[in-house]
Amino acid sequence: MSKKERKEKPYRGVSDEIRREHQKTKDMTLKGKLSYFWDYYKVHTVAAIVILIITVSLIYDVVTQKDFIFYNVMLNNTYLSGDLLESSFGEYAGLDMENYECVIDTDATFSYLDNSNFSMANFQKIVALVQAGDLDSMIVDSQVCYNFGCNEVVRDLRTVLTEEELKKYEGNIYYIDYAPVRASEESEEKLDELHAIYDKLNAMTIEEAAIESENHRSPEGMAEPIPIGIYMTDAPFNTKTNDYPSYVPIYVFSSTSERIEPAKKYLEYLWDENVTFEEMIVTPF
Repeated sequence: MSKKERKEKPYRGVSDEIRREHQKTKDMTLKGKLSYFWDYYKVHTVAAIVILIITVSLIYDVVTQKDFIFYNVMLNNTYLSGDLLESSFGEYAGLDMENYECVIDTDATFSYLDNSNFSMANFQKIVALVQAGDLDSMIVDSQVCYNFGCNEVVRDLRTVLTEEELKKYEGNIYYIDYAPVRASEESEEKLDELHAIYDKLNAMTIEEAAIESENHRSPEGMAEPIPIGIYMTDAPFNTKTNDYPSYVPIYVFSSTSERIEPAKKYLEYLWDENVTFEEMIVTPF
């Protein structure tokens, strides 16, 4: 090995890179150093800052996250503010809003005729909330109500409300005939018939679905009627705000919820004539 080769230092990776960069900048002014740094490392710097912000945000969310005390989705809501509803209902029901979180989602929209990413994401979010047991109740249209009822995503009202409580909503109860669902478990032909019912219902326009929804007000003619929802068209929250001008709103209880009492209380709240729902209207952009 020659004397020159012995004098050469082996490459030490990052440490050598730092030394070389230092040599380039040691005679620069502070302004020059900052300019050099920004030109060569701005991508890395921005990436590091973004990662830091995301990390801090995630840590903050985990540390400060509260358990839910109530979670409702008012699907296809038009005018009402979720924040104002949460505050008003929390006070109405005497909920512990300091230590728990009350969520009333008035931003979610979904239609079987809308295949947009936003609509599909909202539907997937609802399914995920049900699976996790986080969702307590919803306001949905007749198409969603029928599908959810047949797939046991929502509860039989008889498991939630007493006979006396159900009588308060007489004439406003939404029924499905569960017989086609049971039949579909026995043969492929019956399953195809059930899917045909889904397809026909899901292809309806808002106006057609509103007319069809009236077929579910009475159990007459149904082989196995099951009450799964409460029509909210005449509820004060809707008559005072015209919050659902096109859809027929139906209140349902999530099948996986363990917080039935606040869900029942919210139903009562939406039917309370003394609540000033008009103050919770937000003007759409």
